[in-house]
Amino acid sequence: MIKLNKKSVQQILENSHFKFAKTMSNIPHSYTLKENWENKELFNNIVLFIRKHGVQEKFYSKTYTYYYLNGYKYWTMGYDAEITTLINKAKA
Repeated sequence: MIKLNKKSVQQILENSHFKFAKTMSNIPHSYTLKENWENKELFNNIVLFIRKHGVQEKFYSKTYTYYYLNGYKYWTMGYDAEITTLINKAKA
């Protein structure tokens, strides 16, 4: 397991490529895909970090864990870390 802290997670997320989710333009956000990460273990560890250090909030009828960082919030869809394929990002 890769050891992460807030500063390293910030650097990794800020340097990751996020693509605008144009199919959901009414809910503006971007996403990064695991398949585009060179280091899949790092991606999984970022997912776990978001879940461990984030806060749970409702979005319509579902509850997600959001990690707030520098004016943005990051979240996943809640699947097991090993099968999670994307990390979402939106302005907080």
